Amino acid sequence: MTGTIGGAALRDPAWVTARIAEMGRSWGTDSCRAAGTLWWCMVASALVKPVVGAYAARSAVPTVELDRINCPVRADGGIETISLADDPAPDPRAAAQALRASLISVIATVAQASGAGIPALWAVVADAIGNRAIDAGAPAIAPTLAHDVGGKLPTPRFQEVAGRTFVKRISCCLVFEAPGCAMCTSCPKRPAAEREQLLTALTTGN
Repeated sequence: MTGTIGGAALRDPAWVTARIAEMGRSWGTDSCRAAGTLWWCMVASALVKPVVGAYAARSAVPTVELDRINCPVRADGGIETISLADDPAPDPRAAAQALRASLISVIATVAQASGAGIPALWAVVADAIGNRAIDAGAPAIAPTLAHDVGGKLPTPRFQEVAGRTFVKRISCCLVFEAPGCAMCTSCPKRPAAEREQLLTALTTGN
């Protein structure tokens, strides 16, 4: 499927199941859990990006409510970006609570459609917030936003490797379960020493 859909589709089990199936076909995997996790990694990042950006810029924070957003859908079922109504929340915490409500709804749907565990899906959100905060040049805002969202969202963690900041991940995207794919460099399933060695090589080029 391609085109743009209203955000309410993200809480529709049938629609989400179909998109996860498309993601699985694109990665060559018949593991619904792996395809669902890969799909959620992308969607979670899209949902948190505008809120992270506003926190980083100390600007008005947009309200990410499913009934008031639109999502362009890629051919593989993925969603990389969202578009929002132009009416920010009255204060950052109100926006964070709106984001929390949206995340709760979509995570429940993804868990139902894929069999992925709810705690694992919340961990994906924490890492997405951390990575988006790094992209925005403001990793320090990630714990603040996570605190404001609250609920089951873990606090994003970071590590410095060779002078560069990385998310110290607590989630696994399960990409290594797809044919021909390996673990991510920063995968938390790697031994810590191996992960740091790989991140050092990535940073220094050695």
